Parts: sequence; structure tokens; C-alpha cells
Amino acid sequence: MTITDEKIKEEFQSLPEDFWDFKLSTTHDLTHGLHSYPAMMVYPISRNIIKIYKKYQPIETLLDPFMGSGTVLVEGMLGNIPNIYGVDLNPLAVLMSEVKTTPLSSAQLEMIEIHKINLSKIKEQTIKVSDDFDKYVREELRLDITAKKGWGDSAHKYIDNYFNNKNNNYQHFMNLGFWFLPKVVIQLQTIKNFILHEADIAVRNFLLLVFSETVRTTSNTRNSEFKLFRMTAAKLLNYNPNAFEEYFKILNRNVEKMKDFMCYDVFHSSVHISYEDTRFLNTVPNHSVDLVITSPPYGDSMTTVAYGQFSRLSLQWLNLNDPNQQNVIDIDKTLLGGKPYCNKQQWALLGSQTLTETLGRIADKDLFRAYDVFGFYIDLDKCLYSISNKMKKGGYQFWVVGNRTVKLQTLQTDKILSEMAQKYGLKYLFSFGRNISNKTMPSLNSPTNEPGARVRTMTKEIIVVLKKE
Repeated sequence: MTITDEKIKEEFQSLPEDFWDFKLSTTHDLTHGLHSYPAMMVYPISRNIIKIYKKYQPIETLLDPFMGSGTVLVEGMLGNIPNIYGVDLNPLAVLMSEVKTTPLSSAQLEMIEIHKINLSKIKEQTIKVSDDFDKYVREELRLDITAKKGWGDSAHKYIDNYFNNKNNNYQHFMNLGFWFLPKVVIQLQTIKNFILHEADIAVRNFLLLVFSETVRTTSNTRNSEFKLFRMTAAKLLNYNPNAFEEYFKILNRNVEKMKDFMCYDVFHSSVHISYEDTRFLNTVPNHSVDLVITSPPYGDSMTTVAYGQFSRLSLQWLNLNDPNQQNVIDIDKTLLGGKPYCNKQQWALLGSQTLTETLGRIADKDLFRAYDVFGFYIDLDKCLYSISNKMKKGGYQFWVVGNRTVKLQTLQTDKILSEMAQKYGLKYLFSFGRNISNKTMPSLNSPTNEPGARVRTMTKEIIVVLKKE
């Protein structure tokens, strides 16, 4: 280690043991709170890393290769970092990060106020139309709005018939009626159509992000969870959301958060956001990055933190498929570990003895699950390689990782990461831990599906510090 490395390590390790827990902190201040998202990083983590690191090293370029909701990017702007890069494979995360890092001018805020006034003028008429349609579906057609069939899988047909096939601007996607009540579909579509008339792209994106949150809060999903689970039939029969009220509530909240954000000196950063696979990372210049702060997926996205499930309804309403028109339902399959890698002979090639031994123990119980786990680390290794190529010599990386359990075997991602990184010129410097507070997931689960066999979910994260040599 250099003298600077020692000083940085000493300062981080001199902090109190619970310093990084931030139990009283939220993820909702400033533009951080414009939209919910699974496993959002508590923003003081990146804020304090940047603050401490800047004491010893200048930061010209910051990268978050798994940007998610854009927390690190926003904190980079607040830290006056000149060049900031963010990458993600979820189109909703891209929209979210773009809106959060785009300060609006006073003229643009005035456009939003005019939008609110004009939308308010059609609110009552739209609600009457939506109520009439809802009554038509429930009383005249006698459709069970809680059933999978009928309104659940054929909503667009009933909309076409009711509006005499003049509804080409109504949203059609699989199981639309399963996830939305009749009146809500009409209200949401009216709001969306109104937003799309906004000519200013930054304003339109800001409003679309509000709309995305409205989609979630007025859907039939149980909003206390990030996975897609519909309310019970009994609750649905008494469920009466008003999309206009929700939209205006979220819009007013978000405008205030944007105004608070603009009170800070956030106009000097150049932010570059890309819909891109971190395994390739072509949009970031080679040897340009001073600092990486990131939190990659835990692994097994379809069953742990299901980013695709969380985003699906918003993506369908916003038509935010990827450039290849891939079905939004398959997002989780494109993320790290989305596909198993069935080659036991290559386990040792990643350079982690810890991983090889753990995979062996998992394979003794379930070989396919071992292949599934290996697929995640194969992908993570590819990301390490691409990120390493973007680093300046002497640049630092801070990885916030969690160690999940598979077949009762703990995957020590912090240790595996530090071992794999060595072959790419990344030196492990030190680690520190934090307790996870206010998780939106159960504290216990049943990974084996055996009665009474329950284990604790992740309650801690480890921050691994690497340096490009």
C-alpha cells in the first residue's frame, strides 16, 4: 500500500462500528425520493465515501456500473464531480436516473404548473367516463373483476367494444385487466395521453416518472412488496383508487423534491446515463474512471430482489422495452445470473478458491443450483474485467455487496469478489460492514421448502475496497 492508501484505510476503519448503518436515514430526500425501487442504496453511504475519498484523491470521473435508481449519480452531482457515468439494463432505471439527475429550470417548473392546471380541467369528465365504463363492465357485462379470465385477460376487447373501436390510444398488454380495475385503466390512459403532448423532453420525462409511480400505486398489486402479487379478491372488490388524485399527489411531492435538489450546486456535473450491459461497458472511455461506487445485484434476481417484476407494469404502460423489443417480462433473465452456466470444469477458472469450494458443497445437494449460482459469478467476473479496463491507475472501487444463502451455504461474495479481482490488476485493500435497516423483505425465509426449516435473510452488507494497480 502507498501512504495515501494507508491514510484512506485508516480513516475508514477509525469510524464507529455502526457508522455505516444510517438507521435514521432514508432513501427519499431530494430527487432520491422521486420513485420507489427495490434495494435502493441509502444515500449517505455514497455521500460519505465521496467525502472521505476527496480528502486524499481528486475525483474527475465517477462510475456506477449498476446504477439502479441513480443514488450514486445524484450524490456525485452533490459532490461536484465533473464527469459521472451510470449504466443499467433496466429501462425504468435509466428513465429514473435521467430524471433524478436533470435539474429543471424555473421555466420548466412553470410548464409543469400549466400541465397540472390543464389536466385538472379534464379530471371530472374523465372520472365520469371511467366510472360509467366500470359500471358497464361490472353490472351490464357482469364480469368478475377478480377473475383471471374475462376482464382479467381480455380487457382490451371490452374497451374496444365500449368505445366503438375508437380507442387506438388505449394501452394493450397481456393481463392488463388482471392488474388494473376498469376505471383505473381509463384514468391512467387519459393521463398518459396528456403527458405525451408535452414537447419539452425533460418535462415529459419528469411527468412520465410520476406516471410510473402512479401506475404502481393504483394497480392491483400489494404495494408493500416489490414482487408482483395481486391483492386478494375480497380486497379488490372494495378497492377504489383514483389515478388523478394519486398522480397529482405524487407530482406535487416530486416537484418539491426537485426544487430542494436545485437549491444545491448541482449544475457543474456532466452526467452520462446509458442503457447498457456492464459486461461490455462500451459507453465509458477506457482508463478514465477515478472512483467506482456500486452495489451489484445480490444474484438470482428472479427470486431475491426481482427488479423485472417490480418494473414490469411501468415498463408496459410506458412502452419501455429494450432496443431489441425484448419482452419486458424477461428483464430478470438479462441481469447478472439470469441464466445458469452448466460447466463444472470451469469453476476454478474464475480464480476464487472460496467460490470453487462453495459451489462444490451446493452441488452435493443440487447440481443445477450450483450451475445457477456459477452463472451469476461468471457474469460478475465479466463485469469486473470491463470495469477494470475503465479505471485509471490508482483508481478506487467501493463494492456494496450482500452474502446470500443457497442450499444453506453462505456465498461469501465479498471474499469471492476480492479473489476474482486480482487477475484484472485490482488489489484488495480492506472491507467494512454495515447493518441493513428497514428492509422490504422478510427476515426469515424457507429456501428448502421444508416445514419449519427457515433461515435468516441478509441483515448485513459488506463494502469491499479495491484499487487498480
